Amino acid sequence: MNDKNINDSLFQGQQILEHAPDGIFMIDSGLKICYVNPAFCRLLGYEASEVLGTSITDHLGDLSILASCMESVSETGSCVDQETIFRRKDGSMVHISKNVQAIQNEDGSLSRIIIFIRDMTRLHLLNQQLSESKQKLQSYVNNLETVVDERTRELSEQLYTDSLTKLPNRMKLLVDLTKGLDGKVLILLNIDGFKEINSYFGQEAGDTILTQVANELIAQTSLLKMGKVYKLPSDEYAIVIQEKLTQEQTESIVVKMGEKIKHRSLIARSDEDISLDVTIGVAMVSESDDSSRELLSFADMAQKLAKKERKQYLFYTPSMQIKEEYEQNLGWIKRLKSAIEEDRVIPFFQPIIESKTLQIKKYEALVRIQEGEVFVTPGEFLKIAKKVKLYHHITKIMVDKTLAVFAPLQSSVSINISIEDILNESVNSYLLNKVQECGFAERIIFEITESEGISNYNVVTEFIKGVKRHGGRIALDDFGSGYSNFLYVTQLNIDFIKIDGSIIKQIAHNQSAHIITETIIDFASKLGIKTIAEFVSDEAIYRCLEGLSIDAYQGYYFGVPAQHALKP
Repeated sequence: MNDKNINDSLFQGQQILEHAPDGIFMIDSGLKICYVNPAFCRLLGYEASEVLGTSITDHLGDLSILASCMESVSETGSCVDQETIFRRKDGSMVHISKNVQAIQNEDGSLSRIIIFIRDMTRLHLLNQQLSESKQKLQSYVNNLETVVDERTRELSEQLYTDSLTKLPNRMKLLVDLTKGLDGKVLILLNIDGFKEINSYFGQEAGDTILTQVANELIAQTSLLKMGKVYKLPSDEYAIVIQEKLTQEQTESIVVKMGEKIKHRSLIARSDEDISLDVTIGVAMVSESDDSSRELLSFADMAQKLAKKERKQYLFYTPSMQIKEEYEQNLGWIKRLKSAIEEDRVIPFFQPIIESKTLQIKKYEALVRIQEGEVFVTPGEFLKIAKKVKLYHHITKIMVDKTLAVFAPLQSSVSINISIEDILNESVNSYLLNKVQECGFAERIIFEITESEGISNYNVVTEFIKGVKRHGGRIALDDFGSGYSNFLYVTQLNIDFIKIDGSIIKQIAHNQSAHIITETIIDFASKLGIKTIAEFVSDEAIYRCLEGLSIDAYQGYYFGVPAQHALKP
């Protein structure tokens, strides 16, 4: 290559360096700057004369990577890009990326080092902002996780904790019994008559009682050093014991719990003390069955039977056969719903005979469920219908169908209603509207069943007034079956008393039954109330009643309930 070509090449190279968009500078082996291009000067804000001859260390904002970079140049002749901070003339910092290459002498020694630099300040700022955003996002996520965890804990506590006593609730008990709590004994405790206590003393007093019973049970289980207490809905508590106990040991615990609560006066108000009774059902895991999952249902069965038999406590045994009864009840729920939906609730009518003329003047409407050719009597389904809130539907159906049958007739009809019907605002209004609208209210008699359950005299009295205001009449069913019937009669404006069948059935061979019947007839006569004898099933009973001043008879001796046998 001749001199001209060499000069041309050098000139071109110089032009490339001078006009390159990236900063280029060169340092000697002593780290002194020996060349800078215009882009370098613009980047750092210097004139070339101000930086030539100065040490590169005078312009670095961070010297920490200089040593490692020089070591790499010495070993390999270059330096892999590492972000470096340069200080501008005005003192501000600029982040650059660099490419470092060594220029060697002919003998291989280091002559110069050329460095290509590019401004990375904006990218650095973006990276910094991204990093800060990531940190903020992570902080937000962490805070959100904390909030979610806290809210989850709160919701879990609400889901599994009784709000009043702060004890674990029924849901928690079910979870524990199915997911790991190895219960050996489950004690189910119910406060007797709590509903009445709560109604009389008020909810505040009721809440106090529930809390104090909870504290008492916690204290007793703590003394025993066994058992976990749960608060179930209403006035029930459960205690799960995980230790294997004998029935005698469990019975001792149960008796002590009952007696502690019974003999402790729970102060509900400043001027009143309340003593409580409890009913307890107990279920134990048997030797042959190591599962605790059914303990709650077994204890519930035992408790309900104990309440029914008025015992303080009962242990569940398979011989109780309560489970089968529950299954039958579940079957009846389906049967009742189907009967209502398919219009198979049918009224039958039994004649009521006037004693003086032995003529039929009225009937009693009796409910039946039709299943194929069979008509099921109410003894099989009314109790369960009341428990599952289907009874009111049956009452309305019976009223509608009975009124439809008797509208064109001259006879009166007695329709059974319960205290629950009267206390139910919807049914109460429905019955009064039917009496008002039917057009023959004087022939309608509402027969109040289960009168022993009357507790709210105001509602019952207003209902009776409403019926009478529209021309209807009232009968009190099963009179004489309870000790308080006489008191009810003096407070309720009724037209008829139906003497309970359990008394009438014995009148032919039981002198006491005869005396009770005479007493009821005399009592009713003095109050101007007519009497009807139920269950007059044979001639012997009829002859005994014939000599008494009773107003009417009802029973199989005079006529069985029938679907169509009505006199016009």
